[in-house]
Amino acid sequence: MQKRVKLSVIKDNLINAVYGVMVNSNPLTIHIEQVDILQDNSIIIFPETIDNKRNIYILTVKEIIENNAVFEKINNIDDIFFKNHYIEFSHTFSIAEINNENEVKYRTLAANINRQELNSTASRLKEVFSRDEVENREIITFLIDINSKLDEILYLLKPKENIAGAEEYLSLILSDEGFLFACQKEIKCEKIFVYTTIRDSGGFFSFAAISMVEKIMVSGDYIIYKGIFTDMSFDTQDKIIKYIFRLEREMLKEANK
Repeated sequence: MQKRVKLSVIKDNLINAVYGVMVNSNPLTIHIEQVDILQDNSIIIFPETIDNKRNIYILTVKEIIENNAVFEKINNIDDIFFKNHYIEFSHTFSIAEINNENEVKYRTLAANINRQELNSTASRLKEVFSRDEVENREIITFLIDINSKLDEILYLLKPKENIAGAEEYLSLILSDEGFLFACQKEIKCEKIFVYTTIRDSGGFFSFAAISMVEKIMVSGDYIIYKGIFTDMSFDTQDKIIKYIFRLEREMLKEANK
């Protein structure tokens, strides 16, 4: 059976998950139906697991012959960000640059946002009950579903959180370690404040964090940055990991149709 693989293709401020079938490992050749997505100057990320060891490569296209793309591995990314769970994720994040004068303010704000989220009725309900419990399953499922609908109504009614000093940027990849995002300006600080709300299958969840920021690469008119979460709680990380798993499953189902 031919091995099915996934590539992450970044072009400017967009990212696509591209699925294909491995034709040859040396040179790396992958059959891809939509080869036009492999545009010039796009950044191609390819995860490969051999003997339980996971490598993440940056690829360049050598040639394309009848939907068979031949690649060259030009760089092996040795970064914990990619070693763990990550997913292509086009989403808006509110980001503020941190300096000595405002760091305490943003740390306090992040702690308050996360505390409110963890103390919400939805979080406490899901902690206590599970849809998989046999006893009172129908009642538990009803309560969780009703709560999810209430969460949605409250989210739509709630005024958008206005973070002073923050600008909105587009994320490209989400990991439990951090995220990649696209920006047209040079970020010169070492730390940023990050805030977003994500719609989940069970409703919505928000999180905020202080992140170390690092310039990764240039893509067209955009600079790609990596933000690594430095003060993320276990509960919030767990929510992000579960969300990534669900999103990955949905993408795989869509790709296999």
